[in-house]
Amino acid sequence: MTDVLVHDALVVTVDDHDNVYESGTVVVEDDRITEVRPTIPDDRTADAEVVIDGSDKLVMPGLVNAHAHLESSALRGAYSDLSYGELLVDMTVICQQLAKGELDYLAEAGVRLAALNFIRNGITSVCTMDIRSELGVPILGESGLRALTGPLISDLFWDEPVESQLRRAEKFIDDHHETYDGRIHATLCPHDDMTLTRGMWESVADTAEEYDVVVHTHLLEDSVSDLNARANKEKTPSVCWTTLVS
Repeated sequence: MTDVLVHDALVVTVDDHDNVYESGTVVVEDDRITEVRPTIPDDRTADAEVVIDGSDKLVMPGLVNAHAHLESSALRGAYSDLSYGELLVDMTVICQQLAKGELDYLAEAGVRLAALNFIRNGITSVCTMDIRSELGVPILGESGLRALTGPLISDLFWDEPVESQLRRAEKFIDDHHETYDGRIHATLCPHDDMTLTRGMWESVADTAEEYDVVVHTHLLEDSVSDLNARANKEKTPSVCWTTLVS
C-alpha cells in the first residue's frame, strides 16, 4: 500500500531531464519516492495512508547546507559588528570553553535550533564542523536530517596533542559513521589552511584514506593562507592543501 501520495502540486525534479510538473504527483512507498509524474484524476481518491492535496504547494528535493557550525547557531547575530580578526579572537575563547565541555548546553541548543530552522526551510542535509560533534549526532539523527559531521582538528589552534586529536576523530568515525539508517556520515574536519601545519594535513589525509571518509575544511579564507602555504614550501595554498587531500 502507498504510504504517502501528493497530488496536484508544482513538482520540481532533478531527474535526467530536470522535469517540472505544474500539476504533479509524488508517490512514497516504504519511505522511498517510487514515482513522480503528472497528476491523474484517480490520484485525488487514491488508496494511500496519507493523501495530500498539493494545490498551491511546491514539492522539490531537499536543499543542502554545504557548510555550517551548528553549535554556534544560538549565537547568531551576536558578532555581526566585529571584523574577521576580532571574530576569530572572540570565537577562540568560546571554542576553548566548548572543548572543555563547559558549554555543552549551548552546543546542544545550537544544534536543536539549527535542525528546526533546516526542517522549516526545506533543508534536509548539512555539512557541519563542530567541536563537540558527538552531542549533535543524536539531535540530527532523530530529527530525520542527513548530516556529514565531525570534530574540528587543528594543531595550531588547540592546546591538545596531535595524536589525541586524531584518536578522537577516529573514535567519532567508529561510533557514528553511517548511523541512523546511514543518514549520519562522519567526516574529518581540519579547521583551515591557517591553523594546521603540513604534517597535520598529511596525517588527516592518511586517516581519511584509511577510514574512507571525506574531508571538510575551510580553504582560502584570508591572506594568511598564502603565508602559511609559503611556510610549508608551496607557491600557493591551493597547491599546498588540495593536493594533500585529493
